Amino acid sequence: MHPERPSLLNALRFGNAVERLSVLGPFLALGLVLLLLWTLVGWFTLRFPDDLIADEERELAASAAILSRESEAVLRDGENALRSLDLLLLTRSSDGTTDDASLALLADSLRDSSRGLVDVMLGTPSGSLYRLPSRGHAPFANVGAHAFVGELHARSAARLIVGAPLRLRPQGRSVIPLAMRLSAQVGEFSMAVALIDPETLTHQQELRLRSATEAFSLLRNDGLGILRTPAGGDFSGRNLFDGNPARRERFAGQSGSFVDEKGPVDAQPRIVAYQSLQHFPLKLVASQSLDQVLGGHLQQRRAVLWFSAIVSIVALAITVWLVRLQRRVHLREAEQRATNDALPLGMFRCDLQGRVVHANATYLKMHGLSADQLAWGWLGLLPPERREETRRQWCEHIARGDAIRAVRRLQLADGSSRLVSVMTNPLRVKGRLIAQAGTVEDISERAAEQKAMRTLGAIFELTPDYVGQFSLDGRLLYLNPAARERLGLPADAALDSLSYRQLFGERGETRFRAEVLPAAQTAGHWRGRTELRDQRGQPVPVDCTTLLHRSPRGRVEAISAIMRDISAELQAQREQRRSAAILGAIAHTSTAMISVLGLDQRLLFCNKAFEERFAIDRDRWQGLHVRDVLGEAAYERNRPLIERGLQGEEAEIEQRHGDRDDPHYLRLHYAPLRSEDQRIEGLICLATDVTDAKLEAQRLRQASQTDGLTQLLNRQGFMSQASDAIRHARERGQDLALLYLDLDRFKPVNDEHGHPVGDALLQAVARRLRHALRPEDLVARLGGDEFTVLLPRVLHPGDSQVVADKLVHALSLPFSIDTLQLHIGASVGYCEATAGAAELDALLSQADAQLYEAKRQGRGRSCGLRLPAI
Repeated sequence: MHPERPSLLNALRFGNAVERLSVLGPFLALGLVLLLLWTLVGWFTLRFPDDLIADEERELAASAAILSRESEAVLRDGENALRSLDLLLLTRSSDGTTDDASLALLADSLRDSSRGLVDVMLGTPSGSLYRLPSRGHAPFANVGAHAFVGELHARSAARLIVGAPLRLRPQGRSVIPLAMRLSAQVGEFSMAVALIDPETLTHQQELRLRSATEAFSLLRNDGLGILRTPAGGDFSGRNLFDGNPARRERFAGQSGSFVDEKGPVDAQPRIVAYQSLQHFPLKLVASQSLDQVLGGHLQQRRAVLWFSAIVSIVALAITVWLVRLQRRVHLREAEQRATNDALPLGMFRCDLQGRVVHANATYLKMHGLSADQLAWGWLGLLPPERREETRRQWCEHIARGDAIRAVRRLQLADGSSRLVSVMTNPLRVKGRLIAQAGTVEDISERAAEQKAMRTLGAIFELTPDYVGQFSLDGRLLYLNPAARERLGLPADAALDSLSYRQLFGERGETRFRAEVLPAAQTAGHWRGRTELRDQRGQPVPVDCTTLLHRSPRGRVEAISAIMRDISAELQAQREQRRSAAILGAIAHTSTAMISVLGLDQRLLFCNKAFEERFAIDRDRWQGLHVRDVLGEAAYERNRPLIERGLQGEEAEIEQRHGDRDDPHYLRLHYAPLRSEDQRIEGLICLATDVTDAKLEAQRLRQASQTDGLTQLLNRQGFMSQASDAIRHARERGQDLALLYLDLDRFKPVNDEHGHPVGDALLQAVARRLRHALRPEDLVARLGGDEFTVLLPRVLHPGDSQVVADKLVHALSLPFSIDTLQLHIGASVGYCEATAGAAELDALLSQADAQLYEAKRQGRGRSCGLRLPAI
């Protein structure tokens, strides 16, 4: 037999089975509908009564819960009135209590403001009740040994008692007493009584009544009946649990529902639900007659049976009509096949041997196949060495009915390649595997995009630059790890609450919306400098590149900002300009003649002393050859030294100048001019008068070690002199300490008032530091607003703390700069050490760490430690 015949026969059998199923389908549907219908009829006949009772229990429980809260509100008003009266009695001392004006005023206020409260009275243990205020000091009523009086004064009784309704006077209306023992007996009075109007509670319950057979009642936890709506029998004042222990057990919980076979009032079966009040020993009971709930069920059952018979007849008629609609169904199936062919997703079905037996047009187009290549055409798109193994694995999975999830790269006949995702699921009929159906999706573009996104994401995760992404309305969508660290955000922190304002500040947000976004929308990007706010709210200058991401339709979907911190760069530029200015000033004010030659021995720089010595015009000396400046004879004497210096050697020589009567000597020092990478770029020549050589050398050395702005030591000068001081302290066995200072609010002064004011402030800080320290103490400005102090002689442990606190206090006082009053403050970290344990690097490191700790604790303070002796 031909190997494909069994599969073709199976396909034909499958098609016939589908066709038969489409004919019998309406009748099977009819049978299912009728089975479901008569199942519901059986449930309604046999089980529905129980459901009716359960529904009624839920309704009653809901009513009981609502009425319990409403009743408790009325009783709480009465309780609050009693507690207010008790509190006033505790705080006042009066012999004529019932005539006290304050009590009378409170009583009138409570009667007017409380819901359902008829009156408040004071009572004695004998049952005499006095109204406030009392007329003639006579009791308003005497209840004698009424149950609530005895219960309230019993030793184990609760402090608050709800009693059964009573009439205080023969013709008076019934009231519910709410009695409370006073915190302290006042005269003969030991209790306060609030009289609750039963009609208030009855009115609440009447509003909830749904039928004449429904009833609501208020029952005490010990079974004493308080109130019933509608009134009936001898419910009030009667204990319903006496002689009926089963009823007591049913009411034992906080809430519940049950069927009472014999109601306490009408002796008829009733459905009961109850809810305990939270703050009072009472239960709100809702009940309904069982006959009322089930009375109409028989008539409803007859109606349901008639209705079911009619529905069955109508269902048969509908089935006949459905059969006539089968032709329309077949048309719709054809439309569905056409729709499948138009889908962008390739769809196919294969038999149990793995051959593709059906596919839509998208599948054929995606693979570049014709209809006669349907069965195994896709294998020809794989590399030859993988075809047999792939076919074997494919057939094994199909035969087992495995769901396949695979990604393959296909090489099409036109030379192009595609990455496709293949997904299949088994087709089963009555548990029997008959085929496999699946889809093929071209994911080439998606895979390329995902790869690019992964690469870009990895770059963003590792870059030290700050990367953020926003929505058009300003919400922050993404921050890379570097930006999170700068802002003090944990790696998993949500970004929902952050926006432009939190990242750039209010002024930065205004500029972002007014300048950056319009420019980016016009050009697609923007680049410039702005400020980022760090976790302390301080501005961080950044070089920012802003990009807009648009949808294919041109709508802006997101905004990306890539920011590079340029704080150190700007600071370095400022320091470089300042250093250049200082060195230039030093050079031009120096009495030594300073000149710099290029590799071609032409002047690159000379100071004022050199200009005056050789009578060179300042505007014309640049570019002159040194021979033209010195003269032929002097040049020949110095040429060997110049050439050696340009070869990298340093040389120094003294030469005699002038005539015999007025001789003077110059010390000439030649040194190569090197770049940062140590390449020789020229020659530096320094000529000084030997007579003043030592003084000049000392002045130059001091200038190189002095901060030009504050005239304190700079970093180089401090390191040199501090090393000498530590060595001397070690030789003498003296303790010493190093203090590290940082001004707390200096940058806002620069930002608000400008650098001239900032420079003047730094000079004032330097003077104040110098004034606060001893002459032998070293004080230096390391750069910016950072200072350091070395105490070369510490007599007692703890003196460093005293000096640090003194400096913090001194710098916390206001500074007067022109007309400004500036408040900055400082944080100080210090490290104290014995002579043997003193190393400059260790002292600097520990003092810097203590400075950071002082700032972390809130600034404006000092923090330090003492190094242990070695």
